[in-house]
Amino acid sequence: MQTNQNDKILIPKIMDKIMFSKKKITNTEFLNEYQISVIDKELRRNKEKNYFFEGGYPNAESKILIAYPEREDEDVIKQSIYTILKAIKVELPSEVHGKFQHRDYLGTLMSFGLSRDRIGDIIVYDNSAYIVVLKENAEYIKNSLSFEKRFKKANISIINIDEIKPKEIEFENIKISVNSTRLDSVISELLNTSRRIAQELIDSEKVSVNYCVETKYTKSIKEKDILIIRGSGKYIIEEFIGKNKRDKEVIEINKYK
Repeated sequence: MQTNQNDKILIPKIMDKIMFSKKKITNTEFLNEYQISVIDKELRRNKEKNYFFEGGYPNAESKILIAYPEREDEDVIKQSIYTILKAIKVELPSEVHGKFQHRDYLGTLMSFGLSRDRIGDIIVYDNSAYIVVLKENAEYIKNSLSFEKRFKKANISIINIDEIKPKEIEFENIKISVNSTRLDSVISELLNTSRRIAQELIDSEKVSVNYCVETKYTKSIKEKDILIIRGSGKYIIEEFIGKNKRDKEVIEINKYK
């Protein structure tokens, strides 16, 4: 497993936030799933208890860390999360329904000079989108979107996060049969390609296991592992069903749609 070099910068920054939170509620910018995993593991190792992650709606992928003094009540903080997070709602005119995808919204937002960690999840529908943002950036993002040519006719507003319309997570169920639970073998079967091409994907650092780039072909895949193959998708290894008649391991996998 390749160690993310940014961890050496990330962890000290988080620990500084934790120290500051002993006196005052504090929060980070948005964190991706890998960062959340690393931070949560480190805080648990340090026996920290007064913190939680919040992404604005259930099953959010990008989340902020909120840390607070021991005297504070976590439930009360969660009830006032609207003071930290907001959402931008973009309602599209009928003539452009279905024309904008996630990358279109993200590309536009990044053109405003914002770093990726200032933007949370972007939930896209044919006729609208919800963009989770830090409250401090909400007005700037709303105004900037309003000046964009492609969104001139759109109705753009700032809403509270409890008004977000989340999408249900949908999966495509897949079953594969492998001679080995090695990473390269699983990828080869999953993508219906050769083991050599699977190894090239691993070599080019396009494969992550549990949000960490993996460079070992022989990495053994386990149940509930989360596998991300850049350009192909995100998968959950649900269950090892058992051996088939050819003595191959049958694995049930759910692919995020």
